[in-house]
Amino acid sequence: MSIDSVETFLAVLQRTQVLTPEEAQDVARELGPHFTDPHDLARYLVELEWLTSYQVRLLFSNRWDELTIGPYLVLDRLGEGGVSEVFKAWDTINGRIVALKVLYQHLTNHPAAVRQLQCELQAVTRLSHPNIIRTFDANQVGPMSYFAMEFVEGLDLDRYVRRCGPLPVQEACEYVRQVAQGLQHAHQLGLVHRDIKPANLFLAIPGGWDGESLSMGRTAGTVVKILDWGLARVRSDADPSLRLPQLRADESRAVVDWHTEKGALVGTADYIAPEQVRDPGLVDIRADIYSLGCTLYFLLVGQPPFCGGSLMQKLLQHQDAERPHLCKVRPDVPEELAAIVQRMMARRAEERYAIPLLVAGALRPFAAVATRSSSSQKIVRLKAPSTAIIDLSTCRGSTNSQ
Repeated sequence: MSIDSVETFLAVLQRTQVLTPEEAQDVARELGPHFTDPHDLARYLVELEWLTSYQVRLLFSNRWDELTIGPYLVLDRLGEGGVSEVFKAWDTINGRIVALKVLYQHLTNHPAAVRQLQCELQAVTRLSHPNIIRTFDANQVGPMSYFAMEFVEGLDLDRYVRRCGPLPVQEACEYVRQVAQGLQHAHQLGLVHRDIKPANLFLAIPGGWDGESLSMGRTAGTVVKILDWGLARVRSDADPSLRLPQLRADESRAVVDWHTEKGALVGTADYIAPEQVRDPGLVDIRADIYSLGCTLYFLLVGQPPFCGGSLMQKLLQHQDAERPHLCKVRPDVPEELAAIVQRMMARRAEERYAIPLLVAGALRPFAAVATRSSSSQKIVRLKAPSTAIIDLSTCRGSTNSQ
């Protein structure tokens, strides 16, 4: 059904159940008579926060079937990964916002893709830690596989540093200390993440991302959470009951293609441990510690430790090159902290910290939480335009509210 009139738009709202029946009736009765263009009515409903811009685009492009996934009402598209895309959605059963990770439709019949999502699901459902994104639910609707995760506002550390530049020492160390605590929890369950990098570390910022305020330093109460456990594996000496489904050799090659540059490795070239390049199936938590050391270097310098050249040159540098010394590129970094990063990035796994808990302890003296005055933070609120039309946002239920 093409939306070419206000009447058609109202009929579509009722048919798709993007609003509750009562809400759709209120819109038809109170707003419908005041609009002649369905696009104008849609924009007004977005201003009232009864619809989102993403929902409106789907409605007017006749993609109604994408508005709901199981019991979840899709609000926005947040991003994409190797085998899946992530949406902001409303959990109609539990009344909460979630991040919904959904397998790409064109991969629903690909065994390796489905198994990859299952691997991640089985990894994350056993994890419960403040520095790891929580998973609430998992299911399959027809051929579509999905799982619902904790929704947090903010941005990943890769984008944060690229927008704001290298971080203050205290801030960078506090974030990495938190990640080390989350990795310690995973380690105790026998899990190795195998793709620790700034883009997989999410800075949860209460109230959302505000580039102007955060560019001057971290705000109190921010938490870093580890994302994307799609490459996670159980270490060889772990309890057999913790085993994740393993990919066959032919499937593994396909999964690597989706998750890595040029399909050449399991992990990310800028942050990968030397032993992970040689045999990704035999790595332990010390590979994650190496990647976390590279991540800390990135947070302090603004670029990875080995950032030049081709993919192969980067891999060779991780294997053979002298580790860059932080104090030479960032003079305000204490020598003791530079030594910690050097140890985290040692070529040989046995020369690194044995477990993430030791990393967290070593960083604690450098990670005192910096606070900022709340008065310096900018608060932005949407305003409905001046109009004689009744403002339904004051009486609407919680369907799309946060």
